[in-house]
Amino acid sequence: MTQNSLVDSGSEPVFRAPSWFCHVQEEQPRHAVLTDVLVGLVLMLTVGLPLSINQNWQIFFDWRLLASWVPFTLAIITRRTCPWPSLVLLTFGFNIKLLVGAPPSFGDIAILMVLFSCAANGSRLRIWLSGIMAVVFPLLEAVYLALFPVDIPGLRDFAGAGFYGSSAFFFSLLIFSVPLVLGTVVVWLAGMVQRVQIQAHQLTHSAELAEIEYQRTQEQLIVEQERNRIARDMHDVVAHSLAVVVAQADGGRYLMKADPNKAEPVLSTISETAREALADVRGLLGQLRHTQGEGPSKGIDDIPAVLDRIRAAGLRVDVNVVGVRKPIGAIAELAVFRVVQEALTNALKYGDNKTPTALEIRWEDKLYLIVRNRVADVPKISASGGHGIIGMRERLLAVGGEASAGMEGCEWVVRAQAPYVSPAANVECDLPTDPESYVTGEHEPVRAEIPPRVEVTHATHTSTQK
Repeated sequence: MTQNSLVDSGSEPVFRAPSWFCHVQEEQPRHAVLTDVLVGLVLMLTVGLPLSINQNWQIFFDWRLLASWVPFTLAIITRRTCPWPSLVLLTFGFNIKLLVGAPPSFGDIAILMVLFSCAANGSRLRIWLSGIMAVVFPLLEAVYLALFPVDIPGLRDFAGAGFYGSSAFFFSLLIFSVPLVLGTVVVWLAGMVQRVQIQAHQLTHSAELAEIEYQRTQEQLIVEQERNRIARDMHDVVAHSLAVVVAQADGGRYLMKADPNKAEPVLSTISETAREALADVRGLLGQLRHTQGEGPSKGIDDIPAVLDRIRAAGLRVDVNVVGVRKPIGAIAELAVFRVVQEALTNALKYGDNKTPTALEIRWEDKLYLIVRNRVADVPKISASGGHGIIGMRERLLAVGGEASAGMEGCEWVVRAQAPYVSPAANVECDLPTDPESYVTGEHEPVRAEIPPRVEVTHATHTSTQK
C-alpha cells in the first residue's frame, strides 16, 4: 500500500481544478511565490520605475511608461506560478508601450526575466514561443527606434532616420537590432542552459532513486531466498528427526513391557537422533546469525546516516528533536530505525521534493516519532502494493509500541511510538558458545544479573543417563 494509492482510494470527494486552469496555473512552493512577489516589487520599484532621461541628462517621470509598468510588474510576479498569463501580460505591456510611443527604459528588464523563466521552466510550447518573442520583440523595438526619434542620449543621433530614405532606415535598423536581438537571445539561451542543468539534476536524482530501490529489492530478494533455503533445511531436519524419534519411542514403550533389555538400543537411537537434529538446527541458526553480521544492530544512532543518504538523493529533510533521550531497548531501536528508513524512502519515492519532509522525534512519556511529507501529484516511481506500512506496524507491536500512516490534509503522516525500558529489565545471559555443550548437556547453568533487593536461591540440577 502506497501513499498515492490511499489518496486515490479515499472515500471523501476530492476537489480537482478544471483542466484548463491546471494548464494556466502551476503549483509552486509558498516560499517561491513570496520570493517572486518580493523580487518583482523590489525590482520594478527601484530599477524599473517609469522614469526617462532627456538630452540634457535630466531624469523625469514619464507617464507613457506607466501604462506598460503595471503589466510588466505583474508579469514578473506571475512568471512561475502563472506562466501563460505572464506571457499575455508581457505582450500586452510591450504593445501598449509601442502604441503610446514610450522610449526604451530599465523597466524592459521584465521582458528578459519572463523570457528567461519560460526557457528555464516552461513547457515545449512556451520554449518555442519565448524563443520567437526573444527575436520579434527586439526587432519591433529596433523598427520603432529607426522610425521615430527619441531624446535619450546616445540614441538621439541614430533614432528617427527611417524617413530620410531606405538606406538610412536599414542602417538605423541594423544599429539598433543587432545589440537588442543579441542581448535578448543570449538571455533566452541562458534560460535554456538553466533548463538543461535542471533536467540533468532530475535525471541524476531519478538514477540515484532507482539505484536505492534496486539495492533494496536485491537485498529483499537475497533475504527471501535465504529464508526459503533455511526453512527447507529446517523442515527436512525437524521432520525427519521427529519422525524417527516418535517411531522409536512408540516401539520402545512396547518393548519396555515385553523385553526391557531390548529397549536400550531404542533409547540410544532416540538420543543419537535428537543430538544430530539439535546439532543441525544449531548449525542453521548459526547461519542466520552469520548472515546478520557480527556488528551491532541498527539503532537510533544510525538515523543520521540514513538522513545523509536520503538528502544526497535529493530529498530535503527537516529534523526536530524534543526532550532527552531515554533507553527503549535494542529491539525497539531497530524497529524505530526501520520505521524512519521506510518513511523517508516512501517520501523520496512518492513525495513532493519541492517541499521539505519533516522528521520529529519527541522524548516524552514515550518515544513519539512523526514523519510528514507532501504527496506528489506524479510520483517518481509508479505506485505498487507493498508491505512497508504493515512491516512498520508489526515491528513496533512486537516491542509494545504502535504505528499508523495516512493522509492528514494534504500531507502523508507516519506516526509511531515506543515505550521506554526500565534499567531493571536488562538481563544478561551467558550462554555457551560451544555447540557440543548443547548436544551433550554439559554446560553451566545460565547466569543472570538480578536487580538489587531481590533474593534468589540458585539450585543446580544434574541429570543422569541410565
